[in-house]
Amino acid sequence: MIIKNKYLLFLLILPLFACSNEVPGVEPPIDTDGIVINNTRLDAETTLYGLITDEQNKPVPNVVVTDGFTSRKTDQNGVYQLVRNRRAKFVHYSTPSDCKIVVDGNNHPKFYEKLTSKDKYIRQDFKVEKQAVENEFTLFCVSDPQCRNEKELNRYKFETIPDINQEVAKYENAYAITLGDIIFDSPSLWSAMKTSMARQSVPFFQTIGNHDHLETAENEEKAVEGFQENFGPTDYSFNRGSVHVISMDNVIYTGKQLYSGGFTESQWKWLQEDLSHVSRDMMVILNCHIPFRAGGTNDHQTYHAEVLQLLSTFAEAHIMIGHTHYQINYLHNVNGKTVYEHVHGAACGAWWNSQWCADGTPNGYGVYEVRGNSMKNWYYKGTNEKADFQIRAYDASKEFGPKGKYTYVFAPNLNLTGEGWIVANIWNADENWDVKLYQDGIEVGAMTRRTSKDYWVLYHHLEQLGKSVGSTFDRSSNHLYIGRLTGKVSEANFRIEAKDPFGNIYTTSELN
Repeated sequence: MIIKNKYLLFLLILPLFACSNEVPGVEPPIDTDGIVINNTRLDAETTLYGLITDEQNKPVPNVVVTDGFTSRKTDQNGVYQLVRNRRAKFVHYSTPSDCKIVVDGNNHPKFYEKLTSKDKYIRQDFKVEKQAVENEFTLFCVSDPQCRNEKELNRYKFETIPDINQEVAKYENAYAITLGDIIFDSPSLWSAMKTSMARQSVPFFQTIGNHDHLETAENEEKAVEGFQENFGPTDYSFNRGSVHVISMDNVIYTGKQLYSGGFTESQWKWLQEDLSHVSRDMMVILNCHIPFRAGGTNDHQTYHAEVLQLLSTFAEAHIMIGHTHYQINYLHNVNGKTVYEHVHGAACGAWWNSQWCADGTPNGYGVYEVRGNSMKNWYYKGTNEKADFQIRAYDASKEFGPKGKYTYVFAPNLNLTGEGWIVANIWNADENWDVKLYQDGIEVGAMTRRTSKDYWVLYHHLEQLGKSVGSTFDRSSNHLYIGRLTGKVSEANFRIEAKDPFGNIYTTSELN
């Protein structure tokens, strides 16, 4: 039958549309009561929302989602609701411990989406993939690649990255994170630096540093655009096992490379809100660039005490830091608990001028083995060095090179008189290490920790490379130890044993 009357045709097909309020696979339209998504009716004030589902298209509840200013959990229907902050550039979620880290085709973590729409209502859905919770994992902390040209980039690509890949092979579950200063005021290298960390054996999360802020930018928003274009939000978090990992920008940029250390008020509020969703029996790892230490002029100052106070309320807390290009562990005692601050030697060492940082620590990175909610081991891995290379020993009376800008010898600078004095540079050591000296197999005694320059490295940088006295190449550190042998050090049969808090014993019987 052919129906020629168009009005009659309309009356016949109208009931077909009236039989259902929804079209399969299409969200219901906005109605007078608001937006409905997966059986959740949105609040009247909601402007940013979405659905998180797993690989089986099942909704995933209790996932924390944020626009970088406020955070909310998904409900039982997998729906999150936010009121988008007008300054928000991303929406991102904190990967739960029972989900895999989502990566793109180049193995870069992809837990975020850009907010480019100016619509009043913005919907952004996410897909996650479930996995068994990793009770053990290893975090690789890479501080200050700080490449400014292709030559330095090649050293990072062909020295640091292959070494990390080789070390990662020892572990089943591993993740890496940079600790800022990925570039050195060289925005033209952003793409190349990102590529250098693509398709590696471990996904690289990123933290922004002062040199990653565009030095000619007139404000903070413009200064971070290069980092954000390549790596996404500057403040974010994720979970592995019983550990909550956070990365934050603690460079308060005021223009033309003028900056101070700390968090803004909105960042502090975001951190509090992010941690409000975390169980107090978990470990928290906070990754930043500028050291906290004592909160002095060149340290993280704004919200210094508040952050330490907040971190101390968790089972265990660690702060991972870069910036200084030397290695030091700073232990904060807060409310009877220790918050460990790990200031890392740099991947680039003394700015790619040598194989060492200014304090004598080799170019390298930190390796942190986590079990449950505590560290079971950590060590500093020198690039192209064995993992147990943790000590360099010196005859305190030996002069390194002719007298120049300094007297490059330990004894007079440390007020050591007489023969037999030996010095050990143990870059990862702190007050919880036990360092002993042996001669002819017999224990001589404990070595004493002192603050000093490493005069062998200092000679190399100042005299052989022509660097300046008082510059960043001229630094003291507190991880040198002294002891005394009988007779001349050069003729002694000695052994230095350094025992860390985990029971690892590192030894050397050789002089540098």
